Amino acid sequence: MPPPYSILTDESPVLNRRESHLLRSFDELLHDFIIRGGPQPPEYSVLNRAIRHLGDSVRGGSLSQEEVSLYIQEVTEKHLQGTMQAEALAQKYGYSGDFEIIDHIYTRKTHSDPSLRLWDLYFHSQAAPVAVRNRKGYFQDLLQKHLEQHSGPEPLQVLNVASGPSRDVHEFYLNHPQANLQMDCVDMDAHAIAYAQRLCAPWTERLRFHHRNVLRFVPTRGYHLTWSAGLFDYLSDRLFIHVLKAMMSVTQPGGEVVVGNFSDFNPSRDYMELLGRWQLVHRSQETLLALAERAGAAPDQTEVQWEAEGVNYFLHIRC
Repeated sequence: MPPPYSILTDESPVLNRRESHLLRSFDELLHDFIIRGGPQPPEYSVLNRAIRHLGDSVRGGSLSQEEVSLYIQEVTEKHLQGTMQAEALAQKYGYSGDFEIIDHIYTRKTHSDPSLRLWDLYFHSQAAPVAVRNRKGYFQDLLQKHLEQHSGPEPLQVLNVASGPSRDVHEFYLNHPQANLQMDCVDMDAHAIAYAQRLCAPWTERLRFHHRNVLRFVPTRGYHLTWSAGLFDYLSDRLFIHVLKAMMSVTQPGGEVVVGNFSDFNPSRDYMELLGRWQLVHRSQETLLALAERAGAAPDQTEVQWEAEGVNYFLHIRC
């Protein structure tokens, strides 16, 4: 029988709908961690393995996605309020992966309560948040490389699509105060634009922010580099091609388009989808190259790179 602190009782709406030994077993394990104040690093593998088994049960039909989602929502509301997991579930701005949670991943936000802080440390240890932090550094390295290759007195022109919190931009200008760089940042979330403008206020003369839906608007100036870190893994193939074409069309000859997409290798995918309701379109290298070709890029123009975790791919197109 589950311990008395478990939310799974015989009167539970979860069990009324479909009683599940697998879910009950996971509940016992999870609540053991809750009573002890969260998992310690040596225990991460135990919880990760249990989440993968839960994901296997959903994929195999032993559990329904709805059943697991309801359970996770209930246990999070009861025991994990204020954690990164609760923030992911809340979708405060109406969508997963909003600018605020991305910035909290960048800055490794943790709860002040020690019993909840361990859960945030566990969240930040997952492969996906590590990859998100890595892509910030990837963009900064890319900017540095293009600046080194750029010649002439005119600024390097950069387009940043779905720019989110712009923590990466803030850090780059902070570390390169003399960089000859002009950037246009586009995001469809007005809250993200306002947040980024405040964060990047010292460099407003070199930054332009556009509150636009990139599916309908891309600035028309010529850019040396067009970049998008976290948009394309939310797009269908059709929209992927549409936006990629638009970005290619505004990139100068000799310039580069670089877009990120979560890879088909993501060890924390079950954690994201089951505990955070964070759904992405994961793509292989072959799929990314095929989509680039459908958007009009020749095979000898394209390559796929990745950050150190191997979870975020980056499609590079030389124009």
